[in-house]
Amino acid sequence: MAHECGCQSASPATAHAAGAPITADLTVGGVAHHYAGALDIMKEMGINHCCGAHLTLREAAASAGVPLEGLLDALNRPAAVKA
Repeated sequence: MAHECGCQSASPATAHAAGAPITADLTVGGVAHHYAGALDIMKEMGINHCCGAHLTLREAAASAGVPLEGLLDALNRPAAVKA
């Protein structure tokens, strides 16, 4: 699947148990795909879902200069994890 930015990157699926917390080792693309509110949160924090979909949340947070714990806290709020 090509992204609208034209990078031709695919968002890899990431195995994740329903109800399990979102962790630093999940990919940006996997989290965005599985959690409805996550994409908006990541965009607000400067994390690029399109070209950074293959990165883990740990890598994406470091790249964006975002504290990892702040990102994980925001992503694990009920509004983000709603499937």
